[in-house]
Amino acid sequence: MTILTPGPTEMNVDVLKEMLRSVNPDLDEAFFRTYNETVEMIKKIINWEGDVYIMSGEGMLGLEAAIANTIKEGDRVLSLSNGVFGESFADLALRYGAKVDTLSSPYDEPFMAETIKNVEGYKAVTFVYVETPSGLINDIDAVSERVKGKDPLFIVDAVSAVGALPVDCKALGVDICLMASQKAFSAPPGLAIVAVSKKAKEISEKRKYRGYYMSINVWDEYLSQGMFPYTPAANDILALNRALKEIMKEGLESVYRRHEASREATIEGVKALGLKLFVKEEKFSAPSVTALYSPVSPEKILKFTWEKLGVMLAGSWGPLKDKVIRIGHMGYTAQRKFVAEGIAALGAALNSNGIYANTAEAVKKVNDIFDKYNV
Repeated sequence: MTILTPGPTEMNVDVLKEMLRSVNPDLDEAFFRTYNETVEMIKKIINWEGDVYIMSGEGMLGLEAAIANTIKEGDRVLSLSNGVFGESFADLALRYGAKVDTLSSPYDEPFMAETIKNVEGYKAVTFVYVETPSGLINDIDAVSERVKGKDPLFIVDAVSAVGALPVDCKALGVDICLMASQKAFSAPPGLAIVAVSKKAKEISEKRKYRGYYMSINVWDEYLSQGMFPYTPAANDILALNRALKEIMKEGLESVYRRHEASREATIEGVKALGLKLFVKEEKFSAPSVTALYSPVSPEKILKFTWEKLGVMLAGSWGPLKDKVIRIGHMGYTAQRKFVAEGIAALGAALNSNGIYANTAEAVKKVNDIFDKYNV
């Protein structure tokens, strides 16, 4: 069985072994050191000078924590949206009583930064770097130029970006960067990673969020004493620690090159099968996930690849639910054998549904690309 979804992903066996260890994180001082070591590796990957919190919960917990700790009722929030998660950010802010203005762009092309005319008067600007449901990478540099250094907090969902491509938060002026364990880090699902700048911390202290579980002020109080505010998901953190060590051992430049090779190889394989990418231009396709139009019901393709071949691909949701198939190639799965297996399975599923696909040629295209990148 092979998981080729855009998170959770397949995992290195050494990462999986960490899930078998017995540990009491509340009493073991060594675990607290491991937690801090994990935080420091994350800081290096995103070039971060602020604090990082590893919370027990899926990535959406991080998005909510970002809003909960900084936005109070009546605050103005500018939501930059061209996909499902951009819309989710706006919805979260509304749920916390914010007055939300949304700037929207089409789902199949990068957010149009030129639509951002003035950000003054807003408490925060929310933005999604990679829209996972559509497999689209946004132009964060162009957006950053219009937001960084201004009054609003720049809150970025980088869940499907960090670990798959360079994310220099310092250069981009990011105030809160959101990540998750099960994406390009290829660790088990269950951890929301929230990086918070000094500016965002100051706003959080004034905000005085009354909740407990997501409160970074509560986290600070306990961490300063060498404790956690609640029993953390210890084995998930141990596994994340191991996964990050694998990334650092390989080297970030090599990791990013492997993801770029996987992106290009998947695109070439999809085209060789006679299929069309969802994004308007190939350069907008993310290094972590590729979305393509399905010529038949996505359910038929996904059912065949999983039940007949043991290869799990993904559909999408929202407006894309009945249109799109996604192939995840992030983290541990960003390598030749997984991409080739995914393209081969997709080709077999097409043929089984009466749609001719030259699977052998598509797999050859995949291998040619990996040969070109020498990875």
